[in-house]
Amino acid sequence: MEHKLIAPSTYKLIEPGPAGRVNMYLLLGQKEALLIDSGYGVAPLKEAVASLTSLPVVLFNTHGHLDHALGSYQFEAYLRHEDLGLYLEHSSAPFTDRLGKAIKRAEMKELPLGELDLGGRKAIAISTPGHTRGSVCILDPATHIAFVGDTINPGEVWLGLKESTGVEEYLQSLLTLQKECEDNGIFILHSGHSAKPMNMNKLHNLIHLCRNILAGKTVGEKVDSGLCQGYRATYKYNCIIYRHR
Repeated sequence: MEHKLIAPSTYKLIEPGPAGRVNMYLLLGQKEALLIDSGYGVAPLKEAVASLTSLPVVLFNTHGHLDHALGSYQFEAYLRHEDLGLYLEHSSAPFTDRLGKAIKRAEMKELPLGELDLGGRKAIAISTPGHTRGSVCILDPATHIAFVGDTINPGEVWLGLKESTGVEEYLQSLLTLQKECEDNGIFILHSGHSAKPMNMNKLHNLIHLCRNILAGKTVGEKVDSGLCQGYRATYKYNCIIYRHR
């Protein structure tokens, strides 16, 4: 498993898999470490984390999809209750068989919103329903980074899944994220799949696109990828696939 230092005491860990590479992030405080997402559960994530820190580790999953939460069994793991059913579905045999490995199911705890004190460093969890109903983003004022899971991605944002919300609720999540970023000095975005960090223009453009969709100024083209169905709308190379017009 590859890892990179992306900011002081902040690592990105990268796991390949059938749905593409997925990023996990490790934030080191003085008394505790926060792991954001746990990947497919195939790579030896616990060993990779142990090679980077001896601190006790707590895991916050940004949402319940198999490429983000199946490694949870290796840690004290947290997930929003809205995504628990999704996690249970994705950790069942029809999904884990695709990974070629039996994956243990974690006993998920309720992910708390608000501040988590890591010791000399705080992380802030905010609810951002959209891609899934239980999606969260984690803000790290110390490095000016927001870890956004699949709430924002460099390519398509998928709102066309059965577990997704509509555009209106997603827009409210983006507006909440924008305000929290402004209030906490955040101007860098790292997602679950981006190779490079994104800046706040990405967030602003997605807000603009959502508003255009809701106002009827932008009408998406009908698409069906097999996994995600709906209407594909774009604005300045930003894309959302959504279910409702």
